[in-house]
Amino acid sequence: MQPNSSTQIQQVANILAESFIDDPSFSFVFGDNHHRVGVLNAFFEMFVADAMQRGKIVIAPDEQGACIWYPAEVEIFNEQFEEIVSKIINILSELAGKESGKRFESLIEKVGKSEPTQRHCEVFFIGVKPSARGKGIGKSLIKPVIDYADTNQVDCYLVSSNPRNISFYERHGFQKYCPIEISSSYSMTGMWRNFVNRSES
Repeated sequence: MQPNSSTQIQQVANILAESFIDDPSFSFVFGDNHHRVGVLNAFFEMFVADAMQRGKIVIAPDEQGACIWYPAEVEIFNEQFEEIVSKIINILSELAGKESGKRFESLIEKVGKSEPTQRHCEVFFIGVKPSARGKGIGKSLIKPVIDYADTNQVDCYLVSSNPRNISFYERHGFQKYCPIEISSSYSMTGMWRNFVNRSES
């Protein structure tokens, strides 16, 4: 499903906000802020709108999860993306406090610096609602990306924000590519998947 209206943007943002409510990356950004859900919705709306224009969006049945990804021909960290990040920093600073804005700015800067330079497609966000985990939904969300990568013979990259998810990605052919140290107490993991030439398998 490819969102084409503000209502659908909100729909996907709501799914991702609920899916990432307990993610360590947002615990780092928000700390103990009690308005996390509302801020997350505003946060994801910006990224969903960008993916609607330049990327791809996959929604699981019954809205149990969603995935945002970008094909290989898209340069994610371009001027348009920088404008989005700037707006998000302002939103976070306004809704969650300036410290949250600064922490997000630091996080996205470090993630951007670790971005591989070689051609690849990229899983930007993939999330499953807490109530729907362990049912194979993540597999259905990542499958279109892997199919695209193998069909077009391009490698794939993602950043795992939660150590618990690394084994899931490894089962789908990703390997640890680089550690991304966000703070003294929190790191993310860049992960890389070489395409599989299915005509030879």
